[in-house]
Amino acid sequence: MDFTLSKEQKDIKKAAAEFARGEFKPELAQECDFNHRFPRELFEKAAQLGFIGLDYPEEIGGGGMGVFENALVIEEFCKADSGLGMAIHLACLPGKIVRIFGTLEQKKKFLTPLTKGKWVSAVSFTEPDHGSDLTRMETTVEEKADGLVLSGTKTFCTNASYADFFVVLAQQ
Repeated sequence: MDFTLSKEQKDIKKAAAEFARGEFKPELAQECDFNHRFPRELFEKAAQLGFIGLDYPEEIGGGGMGVFENALVIEEFCKADSGLGMAIHLACLPGKIVRIFGTLEQKKKFLTPLTKGKWVSAVSFTEPDHGSDLTRMETTVEEKADGLVLSGTKTFCTNASYADFFVVLAQQ
């Protein structure tokens, strides 16, 4: 089996490394850390260069690449600064649930702004009495004539304070 990167993969890796070395400044990481702030301006720059949603379909603004190419970007971002690299990665990670399970309409509505760096996604799985044990989840969703009613409590919601949309795990 050949584990050599293709020219395109090498180019992606190089571009991600150059971007991260140029933009991931220690003072930015420290300021974001101290102020509990998401580096939205960095996220938007990364999106403009095609690093956000690299593995999303092109018809919704993604790069049409694979998960491996996305992992190459994350690796280079985290080499430059693991805090900023993971912040950028986690801003779009919950959106992957929409990418896999969402309708085309949902993908266009939620993922197109995400791939442009305009929206950040969040995930809500953990519950106060059961942690992340998905087999004991108590949050429910009920369909009504005018929409959905979500009942329950979630804790430790990744990106909660600055997200533009949430993926919430609930049962009917």
